[in-house]
Amino acid sequence: MRTLDQRVTVAGGQSVTRRELLRVTLGTGAVLAGGGLLAACTQPTAVLQGLATLPPPETTTVRIANPAACDPGLMLAADYLREEGFTDVRYVATPFIERGWVLNHEADVAPGHPEFITASLDAGVPFVMLAGLHSGCLEVWVGPGIETIGQLRGRKIAVRRTDTSDQYYAFFATLLGYVGIDPLKDVEFIAAGTGAGMTSAFIEGRADAVLAAATNSPLFRRLPKLPGRVILATMTDKPWSQYLCCTLMADRDWARQNPIATKRVTRAVLRATDAAAKDPARAAHGAAAALGVADESLVRETMAMCDYNWRELDPEETLRFFALRLAEAKLITSTPQQLIDQGTDLAYMRQLRKELAP
Repeated sequence: MRTLDQRVTVAGGQSVTRRELLRVTLGTGAVLAGGGLLAACTQPTAVLQGLATLPPPETTTVRIANPAACDPGLMLAADYLREEGFTDVRYVATPFIERGWVLNHEADVAPGHPEFITASLDAGVPFVMLAGLHSGCLEVWVGPGIETIGQLRGRKIAVRRTDTSDQYYAFFATLLGYVGIDPLKDVEFIAAGTGAGMTSAFIEGRADAVLAAATNSPLFRRLPKLPGRVILATMTDKPWSQYLCCTLMADRDWARQNPIATKRVTRAVLRATDAAAKDPARAAHGAAAALGVADESLVRETMAMCDYNWRELDPEETLRFFALRLAEAKLITSTPQQLIDQGTDLAYMRQLRKELAP
């Protein structure tokens, strides 16, 4: 488990805390508990005056599953969370693309992709969607001779696991079904086990296609020889650009036990997301330090693949789209409305669309 007070080594061999590192890299002398640079960037007067409209949170501790580079708002939300009354903000080294963070109660909130959420809710995983965060950040890379998604028929696709507990498999199942390809019969999925295994299978030619998320696409473009080409980018290609890629999720039990804390976390993360979108270069600088990414440009390029449009896109419609596609592929049995009813609590997000000025 990583906390802001854990010590890390920086250039020159000096040992500093992650709190100190974030303070320096964000270019401000204010400590995080007092509100940092990102917090100062967005509506300080109106929003800060409104913080007292909610009762105090039921708990002052919140645990966040480590986000990816496309979600700097989650990584840099500590300032806002302290304003909301959280004195113990923890970033937990548990992958948000696995179900363990909620099944084992390892974290309280995490980012989540809609295909992963849809399949997990259908399987009875107890979490709840609180808000949308952004669209984009995913690209489908293919090898030679493939020009369209339809030409993936009969090809090999690298995923981590060949079932819907894997977000990569669930995304490809949705994508293939949308163009009329049966994901259960018309392609061969290669279970690579890990993200690194997926990348290796594609680069080495053992797979014809792979889904590159977050920093993977910028890393592909840095290779001496490009491993293939992009035929779909979810930030720009319809209908994918019309739906959310990343959303804010919570452990359903934690959210029910702590309804005020849940609202305050939602507000803090959305404010931080707005601040990151307003000044992406500064946000990337701080997020790279917090995430331990040595090459800051990777975070900048990843953020450029996203549209932080949580006000415009509808999380319910996003779940509905993915649920329909996965149901058509016979990979889930729940109806879209059942999943929305059991797995979303979006009323406060809709209220914040009006209260938080863009």
